[in-house]
This record gives sequence, structure tokens and C-alpha cells, in this order.
Amino acid sequence: MPNNAAGPTGISRRSLIAGALGLTAATAGGGLLSGCSSSGSTSGAADAAAGGGAPSVTLGPKLAGMQYPDGYVGPVARELKPLTTEKVTFKIAVPQDVTIGDWKTNAFTKWLESKTNIHIEWNQIGGTGDDVMTKVNAMIAAGDIPDAFMGIDFSRSQLYLYGQQGLFTDINPLIDSYALNLQQAMKDYPDARKLVQAPDKKVYSFPNINDCYHCRASNGRTFLNTDWIKQVGLDIPKTTDEFVELLRAFKKADLGGNGRTIPFCGYKDAPFDTFFMNSFLYNPGDPWLVVNDGKVDVTFNKDEWREGLKYIHGMYAEGLINKDVFTADQDQMNRYGNAPGKPIIGGARSYYWGGFLDIDQKDPNARWRKYLAIPPLEGPNKVRYAAWNYLGVGVEVSQLVITKKCAKPELLVQWADAQMELEAILRAYGGPKFEWAKKGELGINGKQAVYGFSATWNTEKNISWNQYNPMYRSQDFRLGERVNPKDLTFESPLYQQTLENYFPYKQPQEMQFPPVTLDQDQAAQEAELKTNLKSEVDLSFSKFVTGQLDPNDDAAWNDYKDRVEKIGVKPYLELQQAAYETYNS
Repeated sequence: MPNNAAGPTGISRRSLIAGALGLTAATAGGGLLSGCSSSGSTSGAADAAAGGGAPSVTLGPKLAGMQYPDGYVGPVARELKPLTTEKVTFKIAVPQDVTIGDWKTNAFTKWLESKTNIHIEWNQIGGTGDDVMTKVNAMIAAGDIPDAFMGIDFSRSQLYLYGQQGLFTDINPLIDSYALNLQQAMKDYPDARKLVQAPDKKVYSFPNINDCYHCRASNGRTFLNTDWIKQVGLDIPKTTDEFVELLRAFKKADLGGNGRTIPFCGYKDAPFDTFFMNSFLYNPGDPWLVVNDGKVDVTFNKDEWREGLKYIHGMYAEGLINKDVFTADQDQMNRYGNAPGKPIIGGARSYYWGGFLDIDQKDPNARWRKYLAIPPLEGPNKVRYAAWNYLGVGVEVSQLVITKKCAKPELLVQWADAQMELEAILRAYGGPKFEWAKKGELGINGKQAVYGFSATWNTEKNISWNQYNPMYRSQDFRLGERVNPKDLTFESPLYQQTLENYFPYKQPQEMQFPPVTLDQDQAAQEAELKTNLKSEVDLSFSKFVTGQLDPNDDAAWNDYKDRVEKIGVKPYLELQQAAYETYNS
């Protein structure tokens, strides 16, 4: 399933996998070494870094009998060989995770060590989100840093700041010498190196490349119950007017029964603006930045935004949207979607079906299969965008960050690179229970499959790294997951509906604001501006929709625009424009 920064809880660390690959490095010596120690010898690559000649790093031979679709681009199965004849130890800080369990006893941890001969001493950091980062920053401030951080969500600006301070290692030259799998991935995805580089053109993290096709449309994906559409005798709506007509028909027919019908449903973790506003102007959602003819701008203070507010408010006022749309959480959304008996919701704004009901992959008549991801709606001025994420999905920074404490960074780069091989990817994602596809078995995209799992998501604990590590998952790789006709997963229809209903309406790529990096001063200025603007935009959006503020009232609209201007839209855009120009320099 997806791995998307803009996705919901439970999705952002999910994806798909396949195969077995390898690195071969010249080795020497014996005994147990520490990655922090400069004594002893590891691989020929390490010796070369110390002046011993050109590094001898090669990929292992490809596994025989593998099946790949024609034109396949992505990781392939190879023999994975030890990186050193001696067991070398590194200290790595990682977040605690329920699915991973104890990193020390995890099945993938043991498998990777047996293949690479690299032993890891784990510093497992408890907490979630900001709690983890607070502890990490405290470690850095105290000078108590490990050889590397893995799976810690450093921002691009943090990577740049700590890199400039010499705390994080520039691995750009090491990639060129020791990371053959990443090199190939960057050839396959030419924008990848630019996306991981800091403004000083250095690379302070080993990335994760994950070309999740359906994730590119996740922020605006919206579903309607096709059975209900048939029952009221209408078609899938193409315009904003037709959408309202359909919801009115749902409400009038009371298809949920006993007045329980909710024509359209949403919740606080799946913003409405990313679907409905794109019928009035291109809107990627928070932080609402767009590029028009090379100039960075925001969407939330435009007249078209106001027209979108009027439209959504109208639906809310008619009782076509659940009253708790801005306060309902995931549990409440599931109660709506999983209501006993017949369905009570006609549609939902959600990243995928699992955001509003249970997914039963065994039952061909399961409720989730009745809901179709509909195309964006055409607005009154013929605007019809699917906010397509060209750049924010695919290349993720900060997956592995090597610090100045590490005395053998070239060996740790090879260790990370080994995880971009096919079998390592499969095991790291879903554990050891995978199979190589047989000739003629089909993948999600209808082409030859590469691999298969017993289920799309492996829920067993302590067998995988749950996508906290570097991996290379190309689009061909992801779509190469075998589709079992007797056990249809949601991945195939999610791909197909994204392809048919969102891709045709994607905005031009030059309109998307890219993932830029701010320097220390810029980041300090941006933090408060961004937080305050988001708070005002979110609060005012909910008030305009629910009628606490009237979007038809000129005074209310002008007061809102004055508030965001006073917070600092102008200096905020000046910061983003400067970062955008640096990104493109």
C-alpha cells in the first residue's frame, strides 16, 4: 500500500515488494570490529577509502529463473554476499515500532546480518512523531550521537543544518563509489539526485525511492457508492452541480434507512479542500503552495477559493455532509462505514477504502468493493484538476543518516545499498513469506508478475522493518505484485481507478511546488509563519463551511484575507520563492 507523506495514519509506512540481490566486496582480516573504530580491516572498499586503491565493489550474479515483464525497470534478484569477512558493528538509532517489535530479535535484522556480516547495536527511541524528534535533538545537543540514524523523520532543513555543522556526513562521493544499486535507481529516476541534494549540492542522507503510483493522487481521492447511484437512477457525477444533485437524491431516498443516511462523509484526517477546491483552482492542499509562471503563490486567499467555500458550505447547510466532518476521527469514520446491516454513507473523502470501512479481501461482494474512486468534478468555470503529486512521492530523504561519529561510512553506505536489492526489499517490507512469480502469472498492471505475498499487508510482528529502511521500489516493481484471482486485494482496483479517474486530470508538473530546503535562518522564520498560517486557514475553512462565518458575506471574506495577510503571507512567500529559486539553480 502507499508510503506517502501526505497520506493518512496507517498508510504512510506501507507499500509492496519482491526478490534477492547482492554486493560483492574484496575483504580481509578476522574478528569482531566496530564501525566506530579505525582499527582492523573490513572490505576492500574501506581500504580504498584510506588510500589503498580503487574500490572493488560489484553486484552479485543475477538469480536464474526469475520472471520480469518486458521493459521492466527496477530492482532485480541477485545473490547477496557478505560485505566483509569480519563481523563489523555499527550503532544505529531507530524509532520503536509495534510491527517491528524488538529490532535486535527481528527476523529481517537477523537475515540481513547473516547476508552482509554487519552487526547493528540498536538504540530504540520510544514515542511517536514529535516525541521521537525531541529525543533525537536532545541526543545531538548532548553530543551523544550514534553512527547513524535510520527511520527518523529529519526535515530537509534539519539535514542541511546538521550537515553544514559537520554532524551529518556528505555521502555524495560514497554513492558514486560504493552504492551500485542506488546509482542504478538514480539512473532510472533522473530527478532523484536533485531531490536528495541540499542547497550546497551535498547529500546528507541515504534515500528511499518508492514510486507509488496511486499515492500520487491520494490527497484528493473520493469515493461514491455505485449501488446507491444505480438505485436513484443517476450517473457518476462529472460536475459540481451533478454531485450535489446526486447527494440530494441519496438523502431523499434515505437509502441508509430510518433517517440514518449520510449522503457524503468526511473526517478530520482527510481534508476536503484537496478534492472540492480543485473544481475551482489547482489546489495541492496544505501548505497550499503553487507555482504560476515561476512565481510561488498560495491558494487560500484567492477568489476561486472563496467560490469553493460557498459550494462546500451549501452542501453542509443542506445536510448533505456529516455534521462532525471536522471533528470525526478514524474510529468514528469506521463506525459510519461499517454500520451493521446496509450501508448508511453514500460517499467519502478518503485516501483509500480502508480510511472509512474494513477491507475484506476474500469476499468478492464485500462492502468496500461497492465504492468507486470518482474523477474530479468540473466546476462552473470548467476547472477540473486532480492534484497529482509528481515530486512529493517517490524520493524520501532521511531514511539513513550517517553521522561524523561513524569511522567507516563507506561500509555503512554499502550496507544501506544492499537493502535496495530485491529479496532484501521483500523481506524488509513483508517478511520472509513471499514467492517468486511463475511465468504467466499477472501483476497489478496486467503484465507478468515478479513476486507474490499471501496478503497485501503482512500483519505479523517482528518479521519486517515496516518501511523504516532504505529501499528501491520502482513503479514496475510495485505493480509487479502477483494478483491472485481467488484473493483479490485492493491494490489492483486502486491502481486501475487512479489510472482511469485521476491521471487524465493531473495538473502540469510545473505548477507543483517542489520539496525545497531552507537554510537555518529561513527555516527559523518559516516555522512560525507556516504554523500560524495553517492554523488560521484550517480554522477559517471549517467556520466558513459550517456557517460560523458566511462565505457569501464580503466583510467576513475580507476580514479573513486581512488576518492571513497580517500573519505574514508576503514574507512567507518570499522565503519560499528564494528556496524555489535555489532548488532550480
